[in-house]
Amino acid sequence: MLIAGAVLVVILIVGTILAFALATAKKQRAGQDPTTLVRVTRVVAVVWAVVAVIGAAVALLTALLAPGVAITMPIREFWPQLPDTVTLDVDTARRVSGGFTEVTLTVEGLDATARVLWAVSQAITWVVPGFVALFVAVTCSRLLSGAAFTPVVAKMAVTTGAVIALGGVAAQVMGDIAGSIASMQLFGAKGGGWEGDFPGIDNVFDAWLPSATLQISFPFWPIAIGLAFAVLAAVLRYGSRLQRDTEGLV
Repeated sequence: MLIAGAVLVVILIVGTILAFALATAKKQRAGQDPTTLVRVTRVVAVVWAVVAVIGAAVALLTALLAPGVAITMPIREFWPQLPDTVTLDVDTARRVSGGFTEVTLTVEGLDATARVLWAVSQAITWVVPGFVALFVAVTCSRLLSGAAFTPVVAKMAVTTGAVIALGGVAAQVMGDIAGSIASMQLFGAKGGGWEGDFPGIDNVFDAWLPSATLQISFPFWPIAIGLAFAVLAAVLRYGSRLQRDTEGLV
């Protein structure tokens, strides 16, 4: 899912920040200038922020305007039942239980509410890591100017944490609502029939057609990452106070 992709991107960005920070500290201990490293980091962050903006716009417009919408929707746990006359040669691994609980399909004629909710959720999954990249770019710029502990960096950390917490939750919930609506529309058949007999199959719909279901989850990872950025903001404020006290002693 795209939310999982967004989580991965955030983790990668944070990991990159830590890697650059460790490399910078190592260069400082070795008496080398870490400025080049910080500049490269800023360029990468700016590029990713721009890509995120473009990706959010494309995701939003595609989901709103394209005839068919690629959307992930929940279904009741399903595994297709084959007729008794069908045999399969399988390897040593065999299915014991379980089945599919969600599918990603391109759907036409989707309800306008589901389409809008899905479009916004997909745009947010781009905006969240993009905002993290913007925070990295701002931090690098302040670091290059010799003011890494200025209040603007702490405020930016708080804002970034809020965007991750609210955006991550909103994207998941809106995406789940949209997917549930799509599931009801696509798999909520009110009637039908079939011709012919299929040995070992009593009901073709139950055997071969998934059933609609409602599934809305509330993620906690955005809140955890948001709190982490709040702690980072507190550390930056503390560093700013120490910097002012040190400057007053000089």
